Amino acid sequence: MTKRLTLWTLPIAFMLAVTGCSAEQSSESTDSASGQAQSQKASPPAGEGKAGKLSGEQIEAIAKNLLDGDQAVQVIGNAQMQQQLKIAKEADLPSGIKPEKCAELNAKYTVTDLTASVSATATSSSQAVGKVVQIFALTDDATRHNISKALKLDDLEGCEKVKLQLGGEQIEAERQILPLDVKADQSLTMSTSMDAGGGQTLTSVAVQALKGDKFVLVTLQTGTQQAAELSAQAVQLTDQAFAGLEAAQ
Repeated sequence: MTKRLTLWTLPIAFMLAVTGCSAEQSSESTDSASGQAQSQKASPPAGEGKAGKLSGEQIEAIAKNLLDGDQAVQVIGNAQMQQQLKIAKEADLPSGIKPEKCAELNAKYTVTDLTASVSATATSSSQAVGKVVQIFALTDDATRHNISKALKLDDLEGCEKVKLQLGGEQIEAERQILPLDVKADQSLTMSTSMDAGGGQTLTSVAVQALKGDKFVLVTLQTGTQQAAELSAQAVQLTDQAFAGLEAAQ
């Protein structure tokens, strides 16, 4: 995974390394799209299949609609998400995080198990911005509690600037918690900037929000826009996701 495909902004489960990584993974997504569709038709959704009144198909449609009109939209439904969430559950956290205290902070605010959910991911890519939208309808209280606990992170405790090893490369990232208003019970918005090489700086914004038993994660990445521009778009998509979930019920 290259720096350009990396969205290391999340204190909660480094989900994007497994379930999308970046909207700019279009070549990989295109190759797997037909196989994904066949897999979903051949077998029923894993796990519960429904959370509340929402089915996997409904959640997939909501995620897809959020990026309607974008370029190169790819959607991962619940069946494939369950496979990837099981991998994420067993995956190691990023190594070599420095300073050491930041590795400890990361571990404290990481949720690696989101298998108790019905979920979908939608991604899109353009020259301007890459987008990843992930929607989870949680099916047990323990998972909701773990996410709620992680979302209480409100101080990076001197870990605004960190270094980590990823894909054999050392990456330097600068992070900031953004105090933005999201229409949810709890939310955490974080911006990250890092050197992508060649004089390019990548900026990403991740909004993680919990409302009832629904968890929404929206990540936007760009090499041309500022965090303020991205954050407004990310919050809007998050609010729209919850509105879609409520309307579907």
